[in-house]
Amino acid sequence: MARSDYKNKAVDGKVIALTEEEIDECVAKEEAASADYAANGYKDRRLNSYPNLKEQFDLLFHDMTAGKGTKDGEWYKAIQAVKNANAKPE
Repeated sequence: MARSDYKNKAVDGKVIALTEEEIDECVAKEEAASADYAANGYKDRRLNSYPNLKEQFDLLFHDMTAGKGTKDGEWYKAIQAVKNANAKPE
C-alpha cells in the first residue's frame, strides 16, 4: 500500500484520521512484512508444493526396492523439483 492509502481508523464506531506517527508505524510494519516475505516466503511455497508424506514414503519405498536410494530415485527428483521451483533467496 502507498503511504497515501493510510488515512483513517475506527475508534468506538467513529472514523478518526491517523496521525503522521501512526501512518509512519503502518508503513514501517508493511515494509517489515514485505521484507520478511521476500526473505522467507519460499518456505511456505515449498511446504505447499511438496508431495504429501504418504506419497513421499511410497516413492522412497519403490526407490529402495529398485536400488535407487540415490539422486537417480524418483523421491529425490520430486523433492529437488520443488526446491528448484521455489529457490531460497541468496
